Amino acid sequence: MDTSKVNVLIRLSTLAEQTGLSVHCIRTYVDQSLIQVSDRTKGGLLLFDETAIQRLRFIKTARDAGVPLAKIVCLLIASDKGDNEETSTGLAELNQYIEDMRNKVSAFEQSLLTFEKVITLV
Repeated sequence: MDTSKVNVLIRLSTLAEQTGLSVHCIRTYVDQSLIQVSDRTKGGLLLFDETAIQRLRFIKTARDAGVPLAKIVCLLIASDKGDNEETSTGLAELNQYIEDMRNKVSAFEQSLLTFEKVITLV
């Protein structure tokens, strides 16, 4: 048996620690089918695999960057369905979102420079 590919399952609390997300948030993502429960303990505790960790890290990074959850959901659903066209569209929308945010930050930087010049004149 190849033990290098043994799937280690972790509990919800450990998943929360590893991803920096709250247990409540992770349960919400489970309810929305953004991540899947891999198994349950005999006592009913939820168990997750590496895929859940990676997806949650992606979701958290995107949310921390200000990406609306709806855009993330669309991309993940399209990817899960294996719909290459929808996945490509979702990726393009996220790349456009990033570009829009870069432009807004750039405009803010220019505004800040102008503001700094104005306050030094006062």
